[in-house]
Amino acid sequence: MEPRPYQLEAINAVDDYLCNKEGNPCVVMPTGSGKSPTMAFQIQRWKAKAPWVRGCILAHRKELVGQNEEKLRLAMSGQSIDLGIFSAGLGKKDYDSSILFASIDSIYNKAGEFPPWDFLFVDEAHRIPPSGEGKYRTFIKGCQRFNPKLRVIGWTATPFRMACGSICHKDHILNEICYESKLTDLIDQGYLCRLRSKVGASQPDLSEVKRNSGGDYITASLSKSTNRQNVVQAAISEAVAIINAENRKHIIFFCVDVQHCKQVSEELRRHGIYAPYVTGKTSQSDRDRITRDHKSGYLRAVCCVNIYTEGYDVPPIDCVVLLRPTLSPGLFSQMVGRGLRIDSTKSDCLILDFGGCIDEHGPIDLLGTGHITALATCCRCRESFSRAVRVCPSCGWEIPKVEIERLETVERERRMHADKASNKSILSNEPITVPVESVYLSRHVKEGSPDSLRVQYRSGLSIYREWVCLDHPGEIGNKAQRWWQERFGKQKKRVTVKDALENLLATSEILSWTKSVTVVKIGKYWQIVGYNKQEA
Repeated sequence: MEPRPYQLEAINAVDDYLCNKEGNPCVVMPTGSGKSPTMAFQIQRWKAKAPWVRGCILAHRKELVGQNEEKLRLAMSGQSIDLGIFSAGLGKKDYDSSILFASIDSIYNKAGEFPPWDFLFVDEAHRIPPSGEGKYRTFIKGCQRFNPKLRVIGWTATPFRMACGSICHKDHILNEICYESKLTDLIDQGYLCRLRSKVGASQPDLSEVKRNSGGDYITASLSKSTNRQNVVQAAISEAVAIINAENRKHIIFFCVDVQHCKQVSEELRRHGIYAPYVTGKTSQSDRDRITRDHKSGYLRAVCCVNIYTEGYDVPPIDCVVLLRPTLSPGLFSQMVGRGLRIDSTKSDCLILDFGGCIDEHGPIDLLGTGHITALATCCRCRESFSRAVRVCPSCGWEIPKVEIERLETVERERRMHADKASNKSILSNEPITVPVESVYLSRHVKEGSPDSLRVQYRSGLSIYREWVCLDHPGEIGNKAQRWWQERFGKQKKRVTVKDALENLLATSEILSWTKSVTVVKIGKYWQIVGYNKQEA
C-alpha cells in the first residue's frame, strides 16, 4: 500500500501541526477517500521513527474498528507491530497492545486500565460533543490524567454539527482543521466516483413537519408525511423504473424509521426486488449476513434506517435512493457518500432523491462548495442540473425561456424574504464575497518545485484555498512576501514556509485580518480574487 498524493498531504499536515503547534488537529476527508488507510500510513510513519509510541484509535461501531485495524495490518504487512482490538461487538478485549483499535462504547470508562497513550485518533470525529460529558469526553479526560501531553487527532468527512457549527474551536477538544481535501477535486482526479442525480416526481409534503432543537426534522413528525401508502408506492414505482432502465445492480435505500423501512422493503418485493431492511433492532448476525450478501452482489438492494450512513464500505454501490428528507448537511453528505467509492463494476453512481434533499442542500456534483443553489429538474428524464447550464446534460432537454424567467423571479423573491437567503448569483462565474469563519495552514509539497504555504478559508460548509509561495524565487516569491507583510507587517528577513508554520499566532492573525474573501469560479475551481470586500 502506498498513500495517494492527497493522503500524503494529510499525513504531512498532521506532522507539521503536532511539531509546531499546541492543541489537537482535525483532518477532513470526504467519504470514500480513504480515512482508514491514511490513519494507517500515519501510524506506520510514527512507528518507523519511534517504535515505542503508543496509540488508541476510537470508533463508534465495530465495523469501523475492524476496518481500521485491517487497513493498518495491510500497511504494515511484513513488519512487526503489536496491534490489538478492544470491542465487545468483535469479541476481543486486548489490554497490552501498543496500538489499540477500540469501540468507544466498550472502552469509554476504562482509561485507567491501560498504560498511558501518546496519541488518540477519533474516527468520525464529528460525534465528539462540543460540550458536556459523554463517552468520548469521559475517555479523553481519563487518558489525559495519565498523560497531560496526550495529542488527540480527529478524522471526519463532516467537520460540523448542525446545532453548533464547526467541531473545531479553541475551547473544544479539537482545536483546528489542519488539512481538508475537497470532494470535487478527488472526483476530478479519479479517486472518487462521479455522481449523477435525478429528482423524483413524487415528493412528500414537508410543510407541516416539525423540527427538533438541533434544526433537523423530528422523526415522528416526518414519519407522518412519509409513511403513507400512496407516497411510498409512488416513490418506489418511479425508483424501480429508473433503476431497471439503467440496470443499477447495487442499491441502498435510506428510510425515515423502522415502519417506513418495512413498507419500502415490502413495496420493493411487489416490484420483484428483494431488499431486506436493516434497523437498530436487526440482530448482529443478520446485519453481518445482509452486509456480506450486498457486497458480494447476491443482494441487489438493502433498505436501512440510521445504520448504514457511516462506515458502510461497499464500493460497488451504484445507486443511492434518498427516501429520508433531512435538513442536516452532514447526514445528507453521509448518505450520498455511500456511492462515492470507485469500483471496476461502475462508471458512476446515481442519486435518486425522493426527499427534497438536493433542493435543500444543492447540486450533488458541487456538494460542499455551497455556491450553485439554482437548480433545475429535467421535465423529460428527471435529471437534476445547474439552472445556469439550461440544457439537461443527460437527454438534451432545454429549459424554456419562460420557465427561466419564472424561476429567476421566484429566486429573487426568496432572497428578498430571506427564505434560504443567499448572496450567491444565478450564474456561477460571477464573483461572490463570503465571510471567513476559520483559517488553517499547511505545507504543500509539489515534486520539482519549492514548498508553498497552503491557506484554507472556511465559510459555512465551503472551503477555499490559495497557495502562498514563500519559498519560491523571483516575482512569485516576492508576491508571497508582500502577501505576508500585508498581514504581519514588514519582516527583517524573508519569511519561509517553515517560519510561517512555526509561528504559533499565524492562524489567528490571518483570521483576524481576513474578514471575508471574494471568489470566482474559473473552470471547475474557485479562485480567491479579493479580501475584505463588502459582502454581497
